[in-house]
Amino acid sequence: MRSIMICFKLVLSLCILMPLSGCWDIKDINHRAFPIAMGITKEGEKFKVLLQIPISSEGVQKQTIVKGTGLTILKAVEDIRTNMESSVDLLHIRIIIFDRKLVEEDGMEEPINTFMRIREISSKTLIAICDDNIDSFFLALKKNIEKGINIYDFFEKYAGWTPQISLTRLWHVYRALNSYTQNVAIPMVKSGENTAVTYTGSAVMKKGKLVSKMDPKETLLFNAFHGNSMKGRVEVMEHATIMIVGNTGFHKGELRNHIPYMFSTIRLNVVIQERRGNVSNAIIKKELEKVLANRFDGMLKRFQKQESDVFGLGQYYRNKIPYEELKDWRKKYYPNLEMKLTIHTTIQNEGSIKTITDK
Repeated sequence: MRSIMICFKLVLSLCILMPLSGCWDIKDINHRAFPIAMGITKEGEKFKVLLQIPISSEGVQKQTIVKGTGLTILKAVEDIRTNMESSVDLLHIRIIIFDRKLVEEDGMEEPINTFMRIREISSKTLIAICDDNIDSFFLALKKNIEKGINIYDFFEKYAGWTPQISLTRLWHVYRALNSYTQNVAIPMVKSGENTAVTYTGSAVMKKGKLVSKMDPKETLLFNAFHGNSMKGRVEVMEHATIMIVGNTGFHKGELRNHIPYMFSTIRLNVVIQERRGNVSNAIIKKELEKVLANRFDGMLKRFQKQESDVFGLGQYYRNKIPYEELKDWRKKYYPNLEMKLTIHTTIQNEGSIKTITDK
């Protein structure tokens, strides 16, 4: 009878302890810090990591910037964790900002591979490059966010994003690092004079390093080529200001005698907002199509020379080139690619004033 009672007590003790087995390492939410932005640069041989952490105190939203250094990014983060009174959780980071000098000299391959490997940061996290001193940039961010301005709203499609801004996430960069036929464009920002952030264009990457740059107008065309909304204002030479209200695209690749040919069509629906002089709709359409075609041609030739396939044109030839030759796409095929871009414009609205009859 005594042995039965002992067994009963042991089973009862196990039943009580089992529900607690998953909570042994729990940390109170009041003692956890959730950074929303991370900055990465290098000082000598060491990485320097900056974390922007929101702090709620008596109903008032405040921010703090904490910094850590180490031979690796994780060591720098560990340095921050060691000196923080709270546990640092990286899962809520919305944007990672790289220092331009780091991207130009050392590249992004090591940090990006680290982030994908540790799985503590979402693969959907936005990536940007700081075209400024990153310490000053984060200090400005801290001041602005206390006014209710968040940097990730700048890239949010339902807030401050416009078609001139490229959107690049962590998994986009990782895919480009491991692809034979596609590179990536990353937005570049710096502190603004009248606004929180100034967008300076997009960095054109090759193997994780910055090799060229697109200005905002070129990025607009880059977004249109990838099927993103092109709704925005475009200055058409001297004769009109138009707003693009819709766009579609179609692309087809052919391979003839080891030379790739690309046939692309972009259709635009536009609204004339301002007209200068007595010019017809036909002239405005022709001028717009010529401006965009010349801009695209200049971009493509520049990128072909730098062997950076930021448009991802090689993706259209993955089933036309033997797999063992795809690794030579950027050197063997891409520089010889012949592009035929056709732009069709439809003027669907001239506003309330029609000044001239189109002929």
